[in-house]
Amino acid sequence: MVGGLEVGISGIADIMELALGHLDDPDEAIKQILLSELKARNYVPGSSEEEYVSALWVEYKKLRVQRREQLEMSYQGIPREEIPWYPVINPEKCTGCSSCADFCSQGVFKFDGKISHVVKPYACVVGKSSCRSFCPEKAISFPTIAELRARLKKLKEKHGLAN
Repeated sequence: MVGGLEVGISGIADIMELALGHLDDPDEAIKQILLSELKARNYVPGSSEEEYVSALWVEYKKLRVQRREQLEMSYQGIPREEIPWYPVINPEKCTGCSSCADFCSQGVFKFDGKISHVVKPYACVVGKSSCRSFCPEKAISFPTIAELRARLKKLKEKHGLAN
């Protein structure tokens, strides 16, 4: 909606895709991309530029959330749930210090008041195991890096991705 009217925008999918290629850029830079790409494909009266950018920005933010979720759910083009990389807690060793839950910024662990549990295994960053070193009881384990590399190689072949 621009000026209270529903307007058509030529090339909106291409405009959004170009802007999504700059996910980590500052918002103002992305707004400039949106405006310049919009003007390259459409007539935009100077008096309405701000309204057009505002309308595009609303749509861009929705798509940005979706794109980030997609990126988080894959690793090098491989669906994250196919990669067996996540911590395993030995409940016999866990003393309930909650170090892992306090340390993990990805929300992989949850402390229930007694021991920690892995609640979001696929949120774990592939190849990272720093939480293991924060566990004083060494109750956290991961596959070996060699196992991870071998599995990733097979998955890349399965998905037709270059090694």
